[in-house]
Amino acid sequence: MSWIAGAGDFPPLEGLFAHRPELLSRYKAFYSALWDDGLVPRRVLELCRLRIAAIHDCAAEWAVRDANVALDSPEAAALKRGDFAAFSAGEQAALAIAEQFPFQHHAVSDGDVAAAAEVFGEAGAVTLMVALAFFDATCRWKLAFDLEEWPADLDAPPLHEGALV
Repeated sequence: MSWIAGAGDFPPLEGLFAHRPELLSRYKAFYSALWDDGLVPRRVLELCRLRIAAIHDCAAEWAVRDANVALDSPEAAALKRGDFAAFSAGEQAALAIAEQFPFQHHAVSDGDVAAAAEVFGEAGAVTLMVALAFFDATCRWKLAFDLEEWPADLDAPPLHEGALV
């Protein structure tokens, strides 16, 4: 249980941010833009989000799924292990950066970003990098505030129009 009380009957992270509603609103809007602009496929963002959750061992983030991304059990297990062989070349390029982002962000090379830009374009590479930062921060908040798991299959990307889970 978190050392800061949630607000009302909201999912844990939204309850935490309810103490600062202006931040909640801005966070949701910015995060949503990453999913909505279409520069990086939704599946790639979801794979990266889950890989970062696995690296952090953040059960609260791992429990949330984008219901519109078809992720089967073997793929989920591969993400947990850090085995990306079964994923497409574009997914592998994004996951290679996601793998380093939480604890080895200084190791992300120009070559890594260039590989992502080759697949997603330069604007897409920027979107990917910013999304990875948000995924990392979300896991860190959930862990730092000791937020409980709130399993959810969301029709919209996590945090989009619905609850901040």
